[in-house]
Amino acid sequence: MNLLARPLAGLAPLLVLAALPAFVSCTGSTDKLNHDTNTPAACTGPVANAGVSGTGSKGVKYTLDGSASTVCDGSTPTYSWDVMSAPTDSNITSSSLSIINPAQPSFTPDAVGSYVFSLTVSDASGNVSAASLVVVTVSSTSAKPIANCGGDQSADVSARVDLDGSASSDPEGAALKYAWTLSSTPDGDTMGSSDVYNASSAHASFVPDMAGVYIVALAVSDGESWSDPAYCSIKVGSGNLPPVADAGTSKALSPCTEHHYALDGYGSYDPEGAPITYAWTVVSVPAGSTSSQSSFNDATLPNPTFAWDIPGDYTFELQVNDGTQVSAPDVVVLTFHDVADNSPPIANAGSDQTISHDPDCTTASYTFTCDDCPSDDATLDGTASDDPVDGDTLQFDWTESTGTLAIESPNSAKTRVIAPSFPAERNVAETKSWTVGLAVSDCADTTTDSVTVTYTCTGTYSP
Repeated sequence: MNLLARPLAGLAPLLVLAALPAFVSCTGSTDKLNHDTNTPAACTGPVANAGVSGTGSKGVKYTLDGSASTVCDGSTPTYSWDVMSAPTDSNITSSSLSIINPAQPSFTPDAVGSYVFSLTVSDASGNVSAASLVVVTVSSTSAKPIANCGGDQSADVSARVDLDGSASSDPEGAALKYAWTLSSTPDGDTMGSSDVYNASSAHASFVPDMAGVYIVALAVSDGESWSDPAYCSIKVGSGNLPPVADAGTSKALSPCTEHHYALDGYGSYDPEGAPITYAWTVVSVPAGSTSSQSSFNDATLPNPTFAWDIPGDYTFELQVNDGTQVSAPDVVVLTFHDVADNSPPIANAGSDQTISHDPDCTTASYTFTCDDCPSDDATLDGTASDDPVDGDTLQFDWTESTGTLAIESPNSAKTRVIAPSFPAERNVAETKSWTVGLAVSDCADTTTDSVTVTYTCTGTYSP
């Protein structure tokens, strides 16, 4: 029998009757004949079990499981699998199944959607089960394509603007479909997406009919999913071009960032060099934040400070005005982190330092007198300390517990330490040692390191 052949239409499964024992003996009255509740039910024929419905991924092998199917005569079931339905663009058929193990055939989905499989089993006597169905829902492992609308442009009224989306791409290299739209037009303009020529190709165009800023959007599809839209601004003028707003770079900021943070709109400009004015707007704040437009110290400055209150994403918009035209808005997103997420800095006190002197000794009447070991200094260097994760500004604190070693600049990354003078003895190496600790802190955490300063002094007599 062909294991993948469809069963004959209308074939009713034959009943296989289990032979009953000739006599059942039970103690007690005959109304207790059915007292044995563990007696198995009679087998009536083969039973197909196509397994549990599941999910799979396009291009990844999926294995069906009909091993729970049963027959009554103890023989090995004969399995017949069939593809009842598949996605419209799939080429999977019954013959596509791999039947190395007939109870557990496999297939590799070639399209996204639902696949319905039917299983019947038969025993050695030719009795055929009713069909059992299983559904495999397949999703895509394909990453979304990336739209690229070609960059911002400047143009004149009534001059054709050529749009270029050819830099769009798909991670898997699939062929792309294009969809251009006019997302925004100047106030009073009546143009719409239907005014974009060749809107479904990589190269499209439109003809602006008034001065101002037009925003075009491009989305691309790889046949399975659409990209996020890419936006490009077209600044259209008739003599005077509109200014350009630059709200700065979106970034995630350190947990130690001050709660009054300065925005940066200094990248804004006017093509003709005209002076510009600034207008900042708060677009969104995290849920639970009470910060608002009033949290700016002055929203008309190029670099206003903004008082943020809780961690999260804050979105700001900047527009500039050259006295005649207003720029397209530019948006910046600043992410402020919770101080609880702070990563501690790394303290590095540098290398151990040594001081060495050999003062002169003299003799008179067989008594030796030596010059003192002089006061001397060494330089300690903690500049290798770092905050590699957050990049916070660091504070330094050098300490020495005995108080006999003077620290010139205890709160600098680099400092001079001064060892005291002490008496010397002829031919005796006198060694003094100090441990200097360095504590390095950011806004929330402190780490420590230490360095040793060793002073060795030996009185020397030269006759």
